[in-house]
Amino acid sequence: MASQTAPAVPQPTYRDGDFVPTREVPFSAELDEMIAEIRAGNAPNIGRFCGYCCAPMGETEACGICGESTEQTPAVDKIDRDLAQIYHAKRKREGLYVHLAAWSGILLATGLTILMILLLPGWTKVFAIIFLVLGGYFAGVFFGNVLIQGFAYRAGLKMFAKRWAAWRAGRMEAL
Repeated sequence: MASQTAPAVPQPTYRDGDFVPTREVPFSAELDEMIAEIRAGNAPNIGRFCGYCCAPMGETEACGICGESTEQTPAVDKIDRDLAQIYHAKRKREGLYVHLAAWSGILLATGLTILMILLLPGWTKVFAIIFLVLGGYFAGVFFGNVLIQGFAYRAGLKMFAKRWAAWRAGRMEAL
């Protein structure tokens, strides 16, 4: 029995710290926003999309994300449902990391507040409550937005690359 090896997962490309879409990982921020609007019921799933990566094309003859021309792969008029789920899963992965980090900051501030209540004498415990409100907010914002946001975005792109490669392989087998 021949052993089957999984295809290599393409890695996202970064230039000066910013993600650069490639043919191997053709993530489109514009398509991501469009899918979010479609899922929310604010936009229809109609348009002119790249036949290779489904990025919005408008009236151009070549995709600005993957470089595929309409001569090589004809444009499509709808976003594939499975691809939309991949984009949605990427957002969920990012959100999970950001929310976990924010809640960690809030829990840290809560723990410090409890410690302050135990250690501060008398009326000075009021400072602990003020710290809980302000410290919890700022710790949540710092941990969730500043500290972890870049990591969450990169983790979402890695997951997107893996699932997109599998989706593309499945489409190629279907043809």
